[in-house]
Amino acid sequence: MTEELKDAPEDLSLRERVAAAVETARAHAGDVDSEGRFPAEAVAALKRYRLLAPEPVPGEGLWTAPQIVAVANALGRACASTGMIWAMHQGQIQAVARQPRTSPTVRKFLDSAWAEQPLVASLMSEVGAASPRESRAYCRADADGGALTIDKNVSVSSYLRQADAGLVVARRSADDPATDAALVLVHRDDLTVSQWRDWQALGMRGTASGGGRVRARTDRDALLEETFGEASARVIMPLSNLGWAACWLGIAESAFAIAQDAFRRQQGRAAPDMLTARTMRLGRASDALDELAEQIRSIAAEYDALGGATSDAMVRRSNALRLTAAARANESVLDSFQVIGVDAYREPSTSKWSLSRQIRDVLSARVMISEDRIRLGSGGLAQLPRRSGLEDALG
Repeated sequence: MTEELKDAPEDLSLRERVAAAVETARAHAGDVDSEGRFPAEAVAALKRYRLLAPEPVPGEGLWTAPQIVAVANALGRACASTGMIWAMHQGQIQAVARQPRTSPTVRKFLDSAWAEQPLVASLMSEVGAASPRESRAYCRADADGGALTIDKNVSVSSYLRQADAGLVVARRSADDPATDAALVLVHRDDLTVSQWRDWQALGMRGTASGGGRVRARTDRDALLEETFGEASARVIMPLSNLGWAACWLGIAESAFAIAQDAFRRQQGRAAPDMLTARTMRLGRASDALDELAEQIRSIAAEYDALGGATSDAMVRRSNALRLTAAARANESVLDSFQVIGVDAYREPSTSKWSLSRQIRDVLSARVMISEDRIRLGSGGLAQLPRRSGLEDALG
């Protein structure tokens, strides 16, 4: 067990543990952004309060989708980088935890997760590959067949250098098609990173994203049972889309709270026509938040109701959520921006109503994964037979 977990409180509820981690994230959000550094304090709090991996309960031991979105949302309101790290990590660790069957190596990792609280990074993207499903990297087996080596030129991987483990996408062998990529669980000590390109971005500065050449060496039974395509459709993308959407909603909610405070102080001082216009924008921002929150809740509940089954409809709906959330969160932050006025345009050092961090962070929603690629994937699924679901009320 790590030092930071030895004094972890044992008697706090999940709500209290989340609240404690959120306070730590909020306290350091400003300098995480200004210094462009990894939110080490917030992630340490997530470990301390055992929020990276859930308690192993017989027959359960998994975060539910509503829990994932609730934590991502709360962290997103406090520190978007921390919320995004949480959401991305959950997409990875849940893919491991929700496997139909696990090898001894993978089972050992899961059995120790509650005690160790590992942070798991994604090594899916690849230079020269349009998507992880077109991976050029492959597993090279040792002569005795016991160990595997993977060399991969990763285009973007968040918090890789701070992670305790990584989930690598690669073909099972050089002869396997790129469309049949595997997922390989690799401990941080078994990863060698070189030629790293640092993350110097407009927003989400604390995610410590970047790219470089990665060599992974691990046991053969570190391969997950499901292919990347299977695990992605069933677990990674639905839960990641839900977590990201909840984080972006949190950013917009943070901006809205600042706009509410500014608006209250404007009353009685602003010209009537300006006050009317800002009232309308405040209402529109609030409506966008309500609609997005309800959509997230609905899809999270629907995901859990599937009980782990693969659903083309869920993939399509979670993709649609990803697109809607990006649009609605951006629109809401811009409306909050307009409510505040020029003070929102200033940096936090000169304005208590600055939305500098929120507007830069929320922009990531539109570019993190190509929206055109998502629409193309959803378009392929849209060719399958579908039902509206409205007739369910007829019994």
